[in-house]
Amino acid sequence: MMQVTLAAQGVLGPGLPGWREARAVLSGAAPYVPMPAPEPAPTLLPATERRRASASVRWALATGEQALQACGRDGAGLATVFASCGGDGGITHQICEALAAPPRAVSPTRFHNSVHNAPAGYWSIAAQSHAPSTSLSGGEGTFAVGLLEAATQATLEARSVLLIAYDLPYPPLMHVLWAVAQPFAASLLLDPPHSAGVALHVELRGGAARETWPAALPPELRTNPAAHALALLAAAVRGGGTRVELPYSESSHLAVEVHS
Repeated sequence: MMQVTLAAQGVLGPGLPGWREARAVLSGAAPYVPMPAPEPAPTLLPATERRRASASVRWALATGEQALQACGRDGAGLATVFASCGGDGGITHQICEALAAPPRAVSPTRFHNSVHNAPAGYWSIAAQSHAPSTSLSGGEGTFAVGLLEAATQATLEARSVLLIAYDLPYPPLMHVLWAVAQPFAASLLLDPPHSAGVALHVELRGGAARETWPAALPPELRTNPAAHALALLAAAVRGGGTRVELPYSESSHLAVEVHS
């Protein structure tokens, strides 16, 4: 079992434009109000770079900024873990369209935005960070895979790690391949054990997860792998002694005990 500290968090999704609003919904202080998906504009990126960046990059960086602003930290020295199940389906669709029609010219900007670690690259440049960065995917268990990686680094290397999980729906023609209904992104800043914040005890265990989706949230958001972060954040809002199980694989889950 590993112990880390949740120092700050960010949330971005339809009806959840930030952690303040998400906390109110998860605590029961306010009802969830359906709203269109926001259009994030991360201030880390200059205006010209924001125009070039893909939607997934903007979502990832915007939610990462929330966590930094919540605790007043600079991202330059933070290790990062970027977790996405589906990658950038919008860019993939645009490249496929370009290849299917003459003269088969692919935009260089779209090409470099198509790689899975594109958000990590934008982040490292914008935050002027030379710290380690990991980009990964783990199917429906992507959030748990990212959380385990970030917790491992924070524990073994005794350093702060920013986890950013994000996934956006695929375009209509690709929706049959991956039926995610709503966009969502979340960030968790994890500090080494015994730091100020909410203590998380993280352990990989056998057996399928007994997942509990927050009743206050719409079920269609649950199809987004990144949104599994909301189950953990809901437990953090409820306070000490709460346990949540996150799907990791068909035969295992990530058990997280929350101690405030």
